[in-house]
Amino acid sequence: MIEFVVRVPDPQNTEPVFLTGDVPELGRWHPRGTMMHSVGHGLYHALIPIFQARSTRFLYTRGDWRRVEQMESGGESPARELYTEPGSRIESTVPAWGRESVRYHPNFQSRFLPNDRGLNVWLPPGYEIDSFRRYPVVYMHDGQNLFDAHAAFAGNPWRCDELAEQSIRRGACEALIIVGVANSPERIREYGPKDGDDLANRYGRMLVEEVKPFIDASYRTRPEAAATGTGGASLGGLIALHLCKWYPEVFGRCIAMSPSVWWDRERFIETLREYPRWLDTCKIWLDIGGREGGSHEGMVATLERTRRLGAFLRTAMPAKPGVFHYVEDPDGRHNETDWGRRFPDALQFLFPI
Repeated sequence: MIEFVVRVPDPQNTEPVFLTGDVPELGRWHPRGTMMHSVGHGLYHALIPIFQARSTRFLYTRGDWRRVEQMESGGESPARELYTEPGSRIESTVPAWGRESVRYHPNFQSRFLPNDRGLNVWLPPGYEIDSFRRYPVVYMHDGQNLFDAHAAFAGNPWRCDELAEQSIRRGACEALIIVGVANSPERIREYGPKDGDDLANRYGRMLVEEVKPFIDASYRTRPEAAATGTGGASLGGLIALHLCKWYPEVFGRCIAMSPSVWWDRERFIETLREYPRWLDTCKIWLDIGGREGGSHEGMVATLERTRRLGAFLRTAMPAKPGVFHYVEDPDGRHNETDWGRRFPDALQFLFPI
């Protein structure tokens, strides 16, 4: 057994303190890995059943990655690293809590579209520590639903920040930046291309000519197409597919969750054969839930459409591993909770270590 003892900066706060780290006994970087026990006056301890000497990396949290320990200066704290032996006692002090992993850019203006919108940018662990490293980026639609309950539809966010942080710390996917591009009152027209209505085309121009240059200038990105993805769910998944087809020199990765391929009489499926070359350089994650639809007939139709899209992509894309992955979630519904649940697997496929 190993005893961990930590003193925290806010002894009057009765919220629990957790210990998390890179070994199974510490939760493998789940932010609520092991709950510690209060012994009063801001002091907590935990006995961990580690029975062999090993190198261990760990951190203390208040239960989520936005309330992980900070440096005394307020910056991101690197993981603590120790060589632990059974019977040892490890004493630590947490100087402060909190990681400002999401940067907010409200009221982003475009010359292509009349409605301003927010850009919410999540930065991966290590971004503040290694000032020379550059990162791939995924641009997600309906971006107000990704991180914050107060902004998400029905107060239910995907929790992309928490899920991505855990995946990255576990080594399940590459460290990357997530840009949430909020929707506008014209969401349906911006995400649903239709003959005679070019609002979706203008949305694409806003992303490519305004949003991406702003992000590349403001953050340490890898701007090439092979390191740039776009994704979303429902109509957001549909516009992600269109953007990869329209701009193969910009977007080389696609997350299409429950895409609304029924839109405009299945126009996306029907026109796929017209511009097939973008599939030579794009990696695509496509998924669908088995319980999406207002009736049994609707569920069956939704699955059938998405299966046809998947069958075409499987045939048309290069016959090599790692370029296309299709998932059916038998109990998946058309909601943020289920999309968020599949999000880590999509990241692991599209941005592998």
